[in-house]
Amino acid sequence: MSELDNIRIAEKLFDALNAHNLNLGDSYEDIDYKFEGPGTARNGGALNRDQAKVYIQGFINGFPDLHFELKQKVAQGEYVVINWVASGTHTGPLPTPTGETLPATGKKATVVGSTTYQIKNGKAVKGWTYWDMVSLLSQLGIMPVLQLERMPRM
Repeated sequence: MSELDNIRIAEKLFDALNAHNLNLGDSYEDIDYKFEGPGTARNGGALNRDQAKVYIQGFINGFPDLHFELKQKVAQGEYVVINWVASGTHTGPLPTPTGETLPATGKKATVVGSTTYQIKNGKAVKGWTYWDMVSLLSQLGIMPVLQLERMPRM
């Protein structure tokens, strides 16, 4: 498959996220798909496809209006990197990696992140996602906002 074809597959996976229907992505993921993201190492490392759905559904439940805007898309061989901006309103419970749940704050949040997919034979076989968790927690009022203007200059 071409790099452009691989980008289209990655876009389809984000279409499923934005539709809040993770089953839509099944035809674009290998049956042995593995996923890594913040907090997954605590749960044994890479998640399988069904575990990844549960992980992602937790964010959809916490942010029922969650939407990803795709920014840069870069492909090299079997790898596709997509930088994105996610936004939503925290109106539902949000699971944490420790198994606790953050109650809804009602606050809107916008977070930047990046997802890399490895695509073989027309299917995503692995996915890695990273985002600015400190920014998210600060916007929800759970973590103090870092005041850069008060920091000493070096």
